[in-house]
Amino acid sequence: MKFIVAVFDGLRPDQLNERITPNLCSLASMGMLLANHTASFPSETRVSSAALATGSHCSGHGIIANRFFANGVAIDGASLPALLTLGSEASGVLTSVALGEVLAAHRRTMLTIGSQSQGSWGLSGWGSWQAGAPAYWVHNHGEFGSNPVIHRIASNLPPLPKGESPAIKTIKRVVDAFLSYVETEPLPDLNLLWFSEPDISFHLFGLGHPSANEVLSIVDREFGRILEWWYAARRRERIQVIAGSDHGHAIIGKTVSVLDHLRRAGFKVANDSDPDADVIMESQRAVNFWVRDSDLCLVRDIYQCLSAEPWFGAAFSRTLEGGVARLAQTLPHAAVMAEHSRSPDLTFVLGECSLTNTDSESAAVYYDGNYPVGVGMHGGLTNYELSAFGVLAGDWFQKGVSNTPTGIVDLAPTILTGLGLPIPKTVQGRVIEEAIIDNGDKRSHQIEDASVSVDEPLRKVTIRRERYRGHLYLKGSDIVWHSPKMPTGGSPENNLTI
Repeated sequence: MKFIVAVFDGLRPDQLNERITPNLCSLASMGMLLANHTASFPSETRVSSAALATGSHCSGHGIIANRFFANGVAIDGASLPALLTLGSEASGVLTSVALGEVLAAHRRTMLTIGSQSQGSWGLSGWGSWQAGAPAYWVHNHGEFGSNPVIHRIASNLPPLPKGESPAIKTIKRVVDAFLSYVETEPLPDLNLLWFSEPDISFHLFGLGHPSANEVLSIVDREFGRILEWWYAARRRERIQVIAGSDHGHAIIGKTVSVLDHLRRAGFKVANDSDPDADVIMESQRAVNFWVRDSDLCLVRDIYQCLSAEPWFGAAFSRTLEGGVARLAQTLPHAAVMAEHSRSPDLTFVLGECSLTNTDSESAAVYYDGNYPVGVGMHGGLTNYELSAFGVLAGDWFQKGVSNTPTGIVDLAPTILTGLGLPIPKTVQGRVIEEAIIDNGDKRSHQIEDASVSVDEPLRKVTIRRERYRGHLYLKGSDIVWHSPKMPTGGSPENNLTI
C-alpha cells in the first residue's frame, strides 16, 4: 500500500462545489469525506505543516506560530535556515518525531514536492530531505535536498516567476514534477504534495471573489491530472489518496495595531530581538508576548492594558502544575494544546467584529498585520479558521461521510498504520479507524462536550472543544461581554457565536 497526500493551503471545505472544484468533489464522492475535520491551533501554515508531519499539536512539535521567539532570537518560520538555528538538522527544530524520520528509519521512501514557503516545505517533509530522499521545493531545487532524480527533473523545467501571485505556474510545477518523477521512478511509499493555492488568492482577493474562484478552479484542474494518473495506477500498487487543507479562512473586518496601542500606554515593546525592550511581540490573528524574565507583574499589566478593548478575544498564559493558568482571568495554553517550552508568556486571539459591531458579517475578524480589510485571514479560533477540508480515498477506506471529529494530527498515525509502520510515542493524534474498511472496531463511541470557560470581569470566554476516543478537537470560541461594560459598538443581545 502507498499514499499520496495532497494539501491545498487554506482551502475551507465550504468553498468546494461541482462547478469550481469538480475533481475534488469527485474524489469526495469516491471516498470518505471528513465532515467534522479541524486544524490545529494556531491555525497557521507553519504550525499546520509540523502538525501534519508529526501528528502532534504545537505542544508536541514546538512550532508554536508562523513567527515566534526562541533561544533569544525571533524565528521566522517561513525561513528554513532560521528554523535550523533551533538545533541540528536531526533534532532541535521539531520536538516530535516526523513521518519522514519514521520512513527513513525503516528504509521506506518519501517524496516531498511543495510550493509553499521553504520553512513550511522543510517542516512538512522533515527527516526525508535531510536523508537524501526525493524532495523538491519548487522555488529553488538546489537550495535544499540532494536527490539526483529531483535535480535531473528540475533542471529540465524553466525557472518560475519570482513572487508569482496568484501562484498559477507554481501550482502547475508541483503536478509536472510529480508526474515527471513517477514516469521514470518507482512510486515512493508516501508522496506529499503541497499546493500554496488557494491560500495566496484568498489573502489577495478574499473568499468567493471571482479571481479567487478562477484560481481555485485552476488548482482543481491541475489536481485532476494527478487523479487521472491515479485512476490508471491505483489498483496496481494499492495507492490511497488523502486530500485536505491545513486550515480555513475568516475575513478581515477591521485592522488594529497592538504594538502602537501598547507603546502609547508606555510599554517598551519590540517585534524583534531588542535589548532595550521589556516585551517581544509577534502578531497576526493570534498575538504573542514574551516578557523579560517572564515577569508576572508585567504580564498582568499588559493584559489589563488590552483586555477592555473591543478587539481583545480569548487570552492564554503559561500552564502551571494542575493545569491552571499562570495569569488569573486567562485560560492555560494547554486548553488549546499549545503549552510548550517555547510558548509565550501571554497569548490573545484578536476577536470577532460581529461581537461588537452589528453591521459586520459573521466571518469578519480583527487583524494586526499587512493584509487589507476584506481579504481572507487565519490563525485564530473561529470555526471559519479551524475548519479544514479532508477526504480519504482508495480501497483501504470506506465510502461516505464521517461526522466524527477528526483533525490534521490524525493523518500521520493513519498513514503510518496503512504503511505497517510503528506510531511514535510523540504522536498526539489518532488513527481514523472509522474510515478504514474492516478495521475490526465495531464499538460505538460518543462525542463528548469538552468545552472550557473562564469568566473575566468584562466577559465570559469559552473555548468549544469536543472529545472523541480520548482526543480533543477545537471547534471555535464564544465571547459574551458582560453588560453594561460592553465595548462601544455592540450589545449583549447581538453577540454572535461563530
